[in-house]
Amino acid sequence: MKGRPLLPFAVTAVIGILLMVALSFVGLNQRAEMNADPAEEAEEVTEFEDPVSAGRDLAQQSCIGCHGGDLGGGAGPGLTGLEGKYSVDEIADIITGGYGSMPAISNLNDVEADAIAQYLLAESE
Repeated sequence: MKGRPLLPFAVTAVIGILLMVALSFVGLNQRAEMNADPAEEAEEVTEFEDPVSAGRDLAQQSCIGCHGGDLGGGAGPGLTGLEGKYSVDEIADIITGGYGSMPAISNLNDVEADAIAQYLLAESE
């Protein structure tokens, strides 16, 4: 080993340090994007053209994890046969505020919760 044996290691170390600094700045930008509130970017839904079909889609996204694919029950109770037990407003309040062991579904607004409630009652008839 003649000459300067440390030179390749020093060059590799400098390149590594510069790469770490550059990737840190990239990571900061990505973290800011990840922490951005998606609710601010999404348009606020004020009304659905067909609340029952919109409620069906929203229930498939939000409810089937606990209440089963057919909403007949799973980890949570079945959501069929609600007609006469609850009103649309009561179901919407349960969705947004929680009830018993069911947590509040905070990513739904009142219009979406109302659409799910209308869907559940329409399915119960």
